[in-house]
Amino acid sequence: MPGGRRNRQGDRVAGGKMPAGDEKQQALSYAFKLLGYRQRSEQELTRRLVMKGFSKTVAEEITQRLRDSGYMDDLLMAGALRRRAEEGKCLGMGGARQYLRRMGISRCDTEEALNGYDEPASAARLAEKKMGLLEGSPPDIARKKLSGYLRRRGFSYETVRKTIDAFIKEAKQ
Repeated sequence: MPGGRRNRQGDRVAGGKMPAGDEKQQALSYAFKLLGYRQRSEQELTRRLVMKGFSKTVAEEITQRLRDSGYMDDLLMAGALRRRAEEGKCLGMGGARQYLRRMGISRCDTEEALNGYDEPASAARLAEKKMGLLEGSPPDIARKKLSGYLRRRGFSYETVRKTIDAFIKEAKQ
């Protein structure tokens, strides 16, 4: 592709016009290149194609074509991201919701993917890891630090309270 302005990723953001058929072929080729690295949501792929310098209509057409061909499935991707949020990142429901939305998953697909999310189990795993670091701290300081840590990870107040109460009860026994 000819020169032009480029963003931080090296993608062309503005450039000359190219023939319509050629533009579609180049957009498709670039879309496959992006999908070769990792899964992308429809919204993210469209945005990246437009950032590269392709017209919005071509970007949407290519995204639609890839979805219809089975190369993209936002709901399937949402499920994989949900597992990563729950098991790998140990995020609360709010944190997982924000993570999925940031990755370009629609509200509807996000809510469907988060059905059955086991927030208390994630909170317990994360609190168990963190409690080792808080040993020796006064109980009120440990409670405050753990509470803040869990809240920043997207856990609800109720889950945080129940998790901390369970750990305190366990520590007293």
